[in-house]
Amino acid sequence: MQVWDVVIDPEHRGQGYGRAAMQLAETYAHARGARTLGLSVFGFNSVARGLYESLGYETTSVKMRKHLEAPELRDDLAQ
Repeated sequence: MQVWDVVIDPEHRGQGYGRAAMQLAETYAHARGARTLGLSVFGFNSVARGLYESLGYETTSVKMRKHLEAPELRDDLAQ
């Protein structure tokens, strides 16, 4: 099973709602026979990553990207 979105309104963050939501998701998944529960989180979201790690989630993959400038703007191609 996969968790797609966990959104806590800013005024309610830091009060344990995210942790409770994840624990509820784990209970739901387990009751339906799931052996694992996966999720994706943006690398810059250190607060969410900290929460998931504190709940025992492990990093299983890392995606990377690079913004490329248009070739016509690169000085090294103009020579």
